Amino acid sequence: MSALANRAAILTLSRLANYGLMLISPIILVRLLTVEEFGRYREFLLYASLLQSFAVFSINDSLLYCIPAQPQSVWRTVRQTAVLIAGGSALVVLVLSILDYGLGGRLVGGYLGALVAYTLFSVNLDFWEYYWLAQGRAGPVFVYSACRLAARIIVATVTAALTHDVGTIIWALVGLEAVRLLGAAIAFAVLDRSRQEPPLAEPWREQLRFCVPSGLASLLATLSRNLSNVVVARALGAVSLAQYTIGRFGEPLVVTVRNSISAVVLPEMVRKERQSREAPLALWQRTTVVNMIFLFPVVVLVARYARPLVVTVFGAGYERAALIMQIYLLVVIRECFDFAPALRAINRTRPLVESNVAALVTCGAALLVLVPYAGVAGAMMAFVAASYVDAGWLARCTMKRYEIGPAKLLPWASIGKTALAAISASVLIVSSVWTDVFGFAGIALAGAAYLTAFVLLLLAMRIPEAVWLQTWGKKLVFRRASTARP
Repeated sequence: MSALANRAAILTLSRLANYGLMLISPIILVRLLTVEEFGRYREFLLYASLLQSFAVFSINDSLLYCIPAQPQSVWRTVRQTAVLIAGGSALVVLVLSILDYGLGGRLVGGYLGALVAYTLFSVNLDFWEYYWLAQGRAGPVFVYSACRLAARIIVATVTAALTHDVGTIIWALVGLEAVRLLGAAIAFAVLDRSRQEPPLAEPWREQLRFCVPSGLASLLATLSRNLSNVVVARALGAVSLAQYTIGRFGEPLVVTVRNSISAVVLPEMVRKERQSREAPLALWQRTTVVNMIFLFPVVVLVARYARPLVVTVFGAGYERAALIMQIYLLVVIRECFDFAPALRAINRTRPLVESNVAALVTCGAALLVLVPYAGVAGAMMAFVAASYVDAGWLARCTMKRYEIGPAKLLPWASIGKTALAAISASVLIVSSVWTDVFGFAGIALAGAAYLTAFVLLLLAMRIPEAVWLQTWGKKLVFRRASTARP
């Protein structure tokens, strides 16, 4: 389990790097662009992320299952993955072009050329993270993602500072992805060993059997997550989209923590499933509590200090986003309970499709009702409702597939104690004395006091996952210290 924890920690940092364009560049770009221009920039990224989801269709993600399942033919699996994504991305941009042309250029608001180029350059030969993760090598993932982060931030911010033009920023990012694709093609040509490997037992069929339902589920999840963004952009305009985007600013961080743990745990769950059905379930339950330990303090602190954080970091023009951010925290709580790995470990991905259909329908219906009355806040409430419908559906399917009841689905004792610790520690930050005396720096001091109390309460309650994290942390520190000695 310690080895898994090390890989999960490295991958979390790596994924944060990969999401750096969303996490760091907005803080800079809101100072260089007007609210409307920033909204237009986010509109392009919104359309680009949707196209990427269609093009990739969870094919890269299937490497986490296919490589452990057929370890003797790693590069044949990788080559097959590259071919599938190349065909998928070409089909996606072709359909987009036809639809946009048929609608007189109104489908993507004049971004067609940039979107086609960005999609083709960004998704092709971008399997490296999953290839390394499937082999338990999180270190290269960190290097790759960190370099990509640095390049994206430099290109976006420098272009914005020099030109203050959204179009130029977008094409600069397209150029960067073209350079990445060229480098990836060279690396793939040098490293490919598929000719020396035995043929796959079931070429195409095994991978498609995994990634078609999983990809459809991922696509539907992306649509469900972004439907409210699209409605805000189209119905309320670029300024409202900018506010909504800042309200969901922490989403990449939340998804990174959850998905990084899941990505590391899934291959191990696949291996354990060959031994018994109970082993992967126990590992998944432990990771659920770990998710809570990391994310619950975030919920409490952001709920308390949303307004000063938004105004200080993004400026007074984004004050309305504070309420959106507080509503979004309900989604953060739901994200602690990621049922997908439990189902994917036993290759039961159909429920992922069903749950996302239910969530998409819920979100669409709620948007029709709430947006006319509550505007941007209504869009966020619709997103919250959809996320809980998704969780409920997956919880029911997980119990059915593992033949267990609600009492054995989750480690309720650890979950209850973690929630109690998070709420109890909040008494330290209820008072406004922190910010009254120390100003904005008081938020950092209050956060440090809160986190210290939270950790002490976790350990005092002897929550197994917290004790395990403490032990793992001590081993990691001592190992680093002994390595650093001459």
